[in-house]
Amino acid sequence: MTDDRKRTDRGIDLTIAIDATLEEVWQALTTGEGIARWFAPHAAVTPGEGGGVSVGWDPNEMWAQPITVWEPQRRMQTAGEMPSADSRMVRLAVDYHLEVQGGRVRVRLVHSGFDDSSWDDYIDGLDAGWSYFLFNLKHALERHRGVDRVQQSARFRTMARAGEDHPVFGAKGLDVRPSTGGLRPGDACRLSLGGIDVDAAVAVRHAPRTIAFVVPAWNDALLFVEREGMKEAHQVGIWLSLYGVPETTAAPLRQGLADVESALSVPNE
Repeated sequence: MTDDRKRTDRGIDLTIAIDATLEEVWQALTTGEGIARWFAPHAAVTPGEGGGVSVGWDPNEMWAQPITVWEPQRRMQTAGEMPSADSRMVRLAVDYHLEVQGGRVRVRLVHSGFDDSSWDDYIDGLDAGWSYFLFNLKHALERHRGVDRVQQSARFRTMARAGEDHPVFGAKGLDVRPSTGGLRPGDACRLSLGGIDVDAAVAVRHAPRTIAFVVPAWNDALLFVEREGMKEAHQVGIWLSLYGVPETTAAPLRQGLADVESALSVPNE
């Protein structure tokens, strides 16, 4: 069997340095418990080459990928095929490379295999998503080491024109002040959820697709907002990662997410 797929330089190549041990980072990347603290809330791993990683935001809809490289505390690769725009099956791979530099663990993520320009919009979305998830990995290990995460979320179809302030950040949504249009990583702001007005700081920004906030009042929770696509009608996801907070804190936030969805969602056509 021959492989005649085209190879180009298209792909994702991101690096982050984490103040943790090599073993802690490896466990976060290669165990179900570890993955659930920074990536998908439902995860399972069969370790070793020939094993697999299964992840999902719904336990009834898990996505499985085989492990194709397994070098403990050095490298893991998962790979699988996806259909291209012209219905070809293309092999895509995600590599995690680990090394210790200056007392910290350097994690390099490479997502590769994209073979022509039809993938470019998808790659941009992946770049936005992976940038956030690597930050969540770092945040979970440095700020909430050993603490399980409770993730609350709302995902719904809504309307917004590209280039305009998104209503998810307006008065019916998270009421972010000042406007997100001028916010950059490190900037301070205010936002509201569940009737609770709090200070926040921008952690990650990939305009206009994603923005993430750290919220000190909720024990340094992460609030991630993702626009899925640039069409006027699109899906929006709001993902709140809580670590070590009581139910008395979590409950109004859960209701707040439901209220935002109710206020901004539009029916499918």
